[in-house]
Amino acid sequence: MIKKSNRNSSIELLRILSMFAIVIHHYAYHSTFNWGVYNTLYEGALKVNLFLHFFGKLGVDIFVIIGAYFLCEKKFNFKRPINLILTTMFYSFGIYIFLAYVLRVKLLIPISLKGILLPFPLPSGYWFVYSYVVMLFAMPFLNIIINSLERAKLLMLISGLIILWSFLVIGCIVFNDKPGTSIDDFGYTSTTFFFLLYFIAAYVRKYSGKILNSKKYTAIGSVVGLLLAVVCSYLADSQKLFNGILDTFDINGPIVIATSVFIFSFFRNCHFSNQVINYIAGSMFGIYLIHEDSFVRPIIWDQLISSKLYVHSGLEYLMAGLFFSLLVFIVCIIIDIVCRRLIFSKLINKLTNYINELIKTLVKNVLKL
Repeated sequence: MIKKSNRNSSIELLRILSMFAIVIHHYAYHSTFNWGVYNTLYEGALKVNLFLHFFGKLGVDIFVIIGAYFLCEKKFNFKRPINLILTTMFYSFGIYIFLAYVLRVKLLIPISLKGILLPFPLPSGYWFVYSYVVMLFAMPFLNIIINSLERAKLLMLISGLIILWSFLVIGCIVFNDKPGTSIDDFGYTSTTFFFLLYFIAAYVRKYSGKILNSKKYTAIGSVVGLLLAVVCSYLADSQKLFNGILDTFDINGPIVIATSVFIFSFFRNCHFSNQVINYIAGSMFGIYLIHEDSFVRPIIWDQLISSKLYVHSGLEYLMAGLFFSLLVFIVCIIIDIVCRRLIFSKLINKLTNYINELIKTLVKNVLKL
């Protein structure tokens, strides 16, 4: 049953589109097509592949910004990270048991007890979940920083981190071969970068001015960013150029960050209500957990879908990517609605509430010491 909601369906539609961008990026990234080696025979497919890398990283940034936009003005609640961890455990263990013991599929990735227990008790690995959970636990401290800074100082913080974690880090990756130098030296990780996206989302919510509040300007900024990515992908006509542009198309790339802010702001400025869109948007995290599961991933992109069959032209490669990614997207939505939201959601929510109460009691007792 679809419940009524006051959520802006424009932002929920963007949540759906950003997850689809992530799925089609995985078609390009995990594909059987050897895109890491620049072969002029497959130049068209390589250029499309490069743009899909940009498109997927754009989806990641937008997805995080959407979550941070709503979190930055809320009080911290243990329920959010607990529910996210339990939902991830539900899918990770559920998929592993179903594949290994029900279907008796020979899994391509070996696992150990240590691998299951750390960093969270999961058979599968999800870098995005780890970083997002840390961001959720850091939320109250990030909000303290945001609320203690004036507009100019928050903008200075964001600008400084972009210079450090975007321009400087990418510059070191692309141009620098200085021994003993690593991007870790600058404090850059996917987790710390999520903190930067959190600050950006908070700034958009609290202080966005004439440009970010304008449909016209944000639409122009979005189109310019996407066109720049298309042009850069088209110009990648050698191994060196391909690799260099690929490095700038990561989640911390300047074009990726700027385009994500413009696209998010455009959708934020549009307002409409659609309960179907809102309901489908509730399954976006489930899509990620299902199709990016460590054991499901090789089944989808290696065994069921072989992208190397469609590399003879850029258009063929793109159309195949759109078709198969949409198919994966729809199947995962159906699985999430049936398995999690209709059958197991009450159990997950009860466990969330129970663990939340245990933690609250523990915190109270510790504070009394």
